Parts: sequence; structure tokens; C-alpha cells
Amino acid sequence: MGIDEVGADTDGLFVGALDEIGREDDGPVPCLVALHGRPTRHVFERAASLLGQEEPAQRELGARVLRELGAHDEEGRRPFTAETVEVVLAEIPSEPDAWVLGWLISVLGYHNAHETLDLVLGHQAHAAQPVRFAVAAALPCLADPERAQDRVVEALLRLAEDDDDSVRWYALYALFHEAAGVTGERKAAWATALVGRGDAQRRAQLHHLGTTFGDGADSGLREALGRERGV
Repeated sequence: MGIDEVGADTDGLFVGALDEIGREDDGPVPCLVALHGRPTRHVFERAASLLGQEEPAQRELGARVLRELGAHDEEGRRPFTAETVEVVLAEIPSEPDAWVLGWLISVLGYHNAHETLDLVLGHQAHAAQPVRFAVAAALPCLADPERAQDRVVEALLRLAEDDDDSVRWYALYALFHEAAGVTGERKAAWATALVGRGDAQRRAQLHHLGTTFGDGADSGLREALGRERGV
């Protein structure tokens, strides 16, 4: 269902967005995107209310609307960030669906809610892949942008050896592209250890990541990531 079919009516956009996220494919979501561009009190309250609904799809929609509701400012905060973080934190402890829980964690990352870092770290070993994936993706947005934090690095190193390749990729990207205040030598040491312990698929992933670095990247890091041991 497209925007032309539902018109400009906000409630109609919610109906259309629910249909969009219910599809099995990863096609365009124009209704959801339109809602993101309407950071009004009505949209916020409607999305927040969905987090308490019985159906997981409704809760997912609420989280996905809140995640990107309105443009962020220079500090990475959005028009309803404080209230969004509050309602999401209230729902996380009792959310039974791993897929929805992942989206709730993603909301915190998209709002750069640094104050929720420890709560998110507490989910790094969750049994469900969607939750670990959300943690790996959110950590760069929640960590201190000025300095490396040991607990964040430890979590990313753990996730960098996850059984799921998408979880590993986000963790690796965060370690090697987004970790603040980390020397090239330390990154190269991480890479050497990960390459040495990984199976063929994981070594290939590390090698591919190494090829994404430009000429300005630390040469020792590129060399460590570029090794194709057994690939």
C-alpha cells in the first residue's frame, strides 16, 4: 500500500506501515518513511501506545516508527528522544518477543541514548540472534565517542566471534572503523587474534573487511586483516 492509496492521513499511514512491515520481502516502506518525517505529538503518542499492544507486529511498528521519528540534531537527539527512551526502557524488561526486543534496542541506538549503554551490554549474550544483532549495531551509537571503553571493546570482541555472520560483521565494523581512541597497534592485535582463531568463513569476512580500508588506514591493521590464512 503506497502513500497515494492511504492519502496524507496519519492514521492511514500507520495502517499502511503495518502492512509494509508484515511483508516477507525487504521492499520499500514509503508509509513508514512518511511517518518518520512527521515528528508530531500525535505520531509519537500513537507509536508509543503500540508498544503495549498484544500483537508483536503492532509492537514492532511502534518501535520502528519511534526509532527514526524526526531528524536528529548535532548531538544525535531527535524531537522526542527523552520521551522515546523513557517508554522504550519501560517496555524492554517485559518484552517476550526477541525480534521486537531487537527493534527496541535499535531505538536506543538511533537516539544515541548513551545512558542506556550498560542495559544494552546486558543483552550481548542473548540466545536470540536478532537481539545480539541489535546490540552489535547499537553499541557504536551508545559508546563514548571520545574514548575507548573496555566493556564496549570486550563486548564487540565477543560479538566479533558470534556464530551469525551479520552479527560478526557489525561488531567487526564497529571495532575497526568506529572505536574511539584506539591505536592502530591495538586494532592490529585484535585482527591477528581473530584471524588466527577464525574458521575459513570468518577469515574470509575479515579479509573482505580489510579491503574496505583506504590508503589512510594504519598499514599494520590492513596487513593483519588482509591475511588470507586458509581462505
